[in-house]
Amino acid sequence: MNKMNLKKKEKRLRKEKGLKKPHNKFGIRQKLILGFLIPVLFIVILGFISYTKASQGLLSNYEQATKNTINMATEYMNFGLSTVDSIALQYTEDKDIGYYAQGVTNNTDSMRNIFIKSTDRELMKKVDLEQLIENIHIITPSGIPVLTSSNKIVDGFYKELTQAEEGKFLSDSGLEFYWVGKHPLIDSKFGLDTDKYAFSLYRPFPSKDSGVIIDVSREEIINFLRKLELGKGSIVGLVTPEGSEILTEDLGASEKNEEKESAATAVISDKNKDFQFNSQKYFKESMKSEVSAGSKYVKYKSEDYLYLYSKIGGTGVTICGLVPKASFMQQANDIKSITVILVLIACLIAAGIGMYLSFGIGRSLKSINNNLKQISEGDLTVQVSSKHRDEFTVLAGNITEMLNNMRHLIQKVTHVSGLVSGSAQNVMHTSENIAAASGNISTAINEIGNGISAQAQDSQNCLMQMDELSGKITAVNENLGEIEKVTDNTKYMISQGITTMEELSRQSEATNNITKYVVDNITALEAKSYSIDKIIQVINQIADQTNLLALNASIEAARAGDAGRGFSVVADEIRKLAEQSVQAANEIRKVIEEITKQTSETVITAREAENIVEKQNHIVENTIQSFHNMNSGVEKLISSLTVISQNMKNMDSARTGTLNAVESISAIAEETLANSDMVEDTVNTQNTSVKALEDASKVLGENAKELNEAINLFRV
Repeated sequence: MNKMNLKKKEKRLRKEKGLKKPHNKFGIRQKLILGFLIPVLFIVILGFISYTKASQGLLSNYEQATKNTINMATEYMNFGLSTVDSIALQYTEDKDIGYYAQGVTNNTDSMRNIFIKSTDRELMKKVDLEQLIENIHIITPSGIPVLTSSNKIVDGFYKELTQAEEGKFLSDSGLEFYWVGKHPLIDSKFGLDTDKYAFSLYRPFPSKDSGVIIDVSREEIINFLRKLELGKGSIVGLVTPEGSEILTEDLGASEKNEEKESAATAVISDKNKDFQFNSQKYFKESMKSEVSAGSKYVKYKSEDYLYLYSKIGGTGVTICGLVPKASFMQQANDIKSITVILVLIACLIAAGIGMYLSFGIGRSLKSINNNLKQISEGDLTVQVSSKHRDEFTVLAGNITEMLNNMRHLIQKVTHVSGLVSGSAQNVMHTSENIAAASGNISTAINEIGNGISAQAQDSQNCLMQMDELSGKITAVNENLGEIEKVTDNTKYMISQGITTMEELSRQSEATNNITKYVVDNITALEAKSYSIDKIIQVINQIADQTNLLALNASIEAARAGDAGRGFSVVADEIRKLAEQSVQAANEIRKVIEEITKQTSETVITAREAENIVEKQNHIVENTIQSFHNMNSGVEKLISSLTVISQNMKNMDSARTGTLNAVESISAIAEETLANSDMVEDTVNTQNTSVKALEDASKVLGENAKELNEAINLFRV
């Protein structure tokens, strides 16, 4: 088989003209370009992340800066409007003006005119000093000229003002001041231009018959709103409590330079000329909110805008802003454009470098490939070289060195192949000798296996008998355990019986003592009964004597006649008492006799009980002695059982050791048998191997011959 394969290889080497070009379209050039483009891909990712982070940072920073601007504007306006209110409060607290408004002072026309002119000049100076103030009016009652910075003489109309829509809050005693957007009545009285002021402060005098109205300059408000500069296209407005609005729009630097409108006119582009905060839903929601300032993104003309609002203290005036999101995303868009341009340039540079390197590498590979083609045809005299001073030069040198080594190797192989042919003959003879020896070993191992098998069978029978003996010993050991439990319980019950009998003995002794005590008491009672009988005899004797004395007294009374009749009656009564005493004594004697009789019987019974208790004590003592004897016997039985149990445990331990030994013998026999089988298998395998070695030595000889023929194909 190997010979046929070698011949096929020779034919193929002779017929092939060169190596075929691989049909792999993804070559080294494409790989190099792809390798340069991968870092560019990371640059793209870096640019995208940078753009995202920058846009988020710019968005956050601009939002915060815009909020800070609105908050600062609110604080500034709050300060300015507080200043306006302070000025109004100053005038309402001025006593001279208060007396003038009440008509208390300056009653003459000349004094009144002087006061009006001086006060008007003061009001005009205040207006000139305070840029936020457009006009100051002190409205007085009818008949008293008003004081105003407009330098006009107008009769007081405070009552008319309180009845008008714009001044109805003046009559409300709960309000110290309030702000309004327009006051048409005052405008008509003074001929004021409504475009000159933004809104006005109303503050009544403490007397409630006059009031101060201060107009806030519309021009200053517009200039202030313009200076906020929230971004191109942003709308900033100031909304009064009744809904009047002052709006400005940031038109950008170029458009601002071209704008020539008056500063008093709000700059709003044509596309936003109809815009009003009052008509927007988000503005109404913010006015209902208890939060004094806030912001949110809203849609206006299909674009995203940042809406901001801030309420100015307790004035009811609100600063609002609407900033297009695109205005503060311009820098992020610039970053995106720069990133895209740089990525495109990097892609072009990477592709150019990859193509340049791939062309150089391709030329070197083509030259080396041609040399390798000649080598594959068997020409080992080829010299491989490279024009580039890089790794390909090293590769060419290594290939040349490899060819030199191959030439030396083929020469050595030619020499060794002859030696291999001789060695193959020697191996063939040696394998025949090994095969004969292996047959003898196999026969001996078979005989050993038969003996070990018989030994294993005997060990198995012994193991089974030891298992039966082990079961019996275990059963006896378990029965001994049960007997030990029974004897322990018996010993415990005997101990309880001894304790009970000892207690019974103590109770019997106590009963005997009580019986003796009862007998002694009954004997004493019998003696007392004899004493009572003697007392009864004495009573009977006394009664007999008394009866005799009564009889003698009766005789003597009879002798005395009528004089002794009373004594005779007494003597009869004494005689009757004596007879009754005798009867009572006889009754007592009968009772005593019965008691004496029962006492005698009780004494006899008590003595019999005493004898019975004494006999019972002897029986209890004998029973206790019997229990003690039983306890001694049980203790000896327990001791004997303990010895037997220990012997059984020793037998069980010996049985376990014997069983383990038999099992070990059986296991060793089985293992020896298995090893003998394994050795037999090994010998059989060795025989097979020796046969295969013999066949291989024959094939080796043939291969050595073919090797010589193949080596002859190379030119060295």
